[in-house]
Amino acid sequence: MEVIDKNLLIAGVALCLIGLVLIMFILKKRKFILDKAIKEAKTIILQNRNKASELINSAEKKKNELLEEAEQGVIPFHERVERLKIADKEITARLKQSRKIIEDISDKSCSHAADIELLTEEDLLSSLSYQEDRKEVKARLKKLAVNAIDGVKGSNSNVNIGKFVSISAKADIAGALLLTTVEMLCTKTNANNGHQALEKLSESIIATEALIKCIDSRATINEEFKSLLIKRLEIEIHFKKAKQLAKEEQRELREQEREEKKARDEAEKIQKEAEKEEIIKSKAISELEKKMAEKSDSERAAYQEELDSLKAELDEAHQKFERARSRAQETKQGHVYVISNIGSFGKDVLKIGMTRRMEPMDRVKELGDASVPFTFDVHALIESDDAPNLESILHKVFDHKRVNKVNRRKEYFNTNIDEIEQELKKLDIKALINKVASADEYYQSIQREEQLIEESA
Repeated sequence: MEVIDKNLLIAGVALCLIGLVLIMFILKKRKFILDKAIKEAKTIILQNRNKASELINSAEKKKNELLEEAEQGVIPFHERVERLKIADKEITARLKQSRKIIEDISDKSCSHAADIELLTEEDLLSSLSYQEDRKEVKARLKKLAVNAIDGVKGSNSNVNIGKFVSISAKADIAGALLLTTVEMLCTKTNANNGHQALEKLSESIIATEALIKCIDSRATINEEFKSLLIKRLEIEIHFKKAKQLAKEEQRELREQEREEKKARDEAEKIQKEAEKEEIIKSKAISELEKKMAEKSDSERAAYQEELDSLKAELDEAHQKFERARSRAQETKQGHVYVISNIGSFGKDVLKIGMTRRMEPMDRVKELGDASVPFTFDVHALIESDDAPNLESILHKVFDHKRVNKVNRRKEYFNTNIDEIEQELKKLDIKALINKVASADEYYQSIQREEQLIEESA
């Protein structure tokens, strides 16, 4: 019996020891969890402290004070409500102040972008349509930017004032940033990169909306604001394209004026030379006729062949003079040329152009001097009293085969010389056609390249 009591005593003591060990382990584990939670909380607070703005910190501090006082029962509930109302007024005032600052930033960014444009586009900003559309959209964007984010919730009785202030402030900043982004894209866009600018704007809108949703899942960017951002950029892109088109038209007109001047100068030069030649031939004929008058009939017969030759040369010089004078007076006279450049553009790509010069090959040589790596091959030179009209007819016939379907001043067509010849026959125009493109420089370059490869191998 004593042995049993002793064993029971030992078992009881063992159970007590096990209980104590478990209690100590639980307390230690609890302390470890609490320490870890406190450490993590401190880390989170430390990480966010540097990122929080002065406005949010101030509101957070006031919220914490009110919560602490309410929990400790230091002040009655109605006083806590009054303090919350006062805090809400202060927060509203600060938000209003921050929105004013953001609006000023937006104004400055817009005016800065406008100043940049005025420096480079002053000559075209007189377009009333462009100015009115631009002004209307910018004014509407400026108004919407302050409240560009929909779905942000908050109320005076919400104890989490800091979060409400944070969301509201960041929502305002998001609108201002998007407005600044679109204005900067407007200053950088041109006639060639408009689609890239629109893609960048769309990416910015998507990224901004994703960031806002991280703060509040209910938040979205106002649909009208988004559509106006895109419209603002599209207006600028259309303007830049119109500006580029105007520049190209002006360049084309200047090129046409230069061509006409060269044609007139050349015609006047040939006219003077022909006039001089006429005088020389007339004088030679006159002297020969005087000489023949002094000869007998048999002797005059020996000079007749020379006289006929001089008269033919005089007639040719006179015709040359008349053509040159007509060309100088009537600028529609000229040549329509059909040329190719296999090395630069490939096979079955022809350029159909027009020149008013007396020597049309001078124009063809100019086209092949620096703009392309190889010289052009000439397939046809068609003289016409109305060269611009003939060129226009051929362009219309092959319009569906244009290489550049956007810029119609680029006179390259995906066609071949047989099709050109058929159209000329339909127009009852006889022209000497060269159907073979020699492309000597191109083929010689290929041959030379093959030789270099063989030598290096």
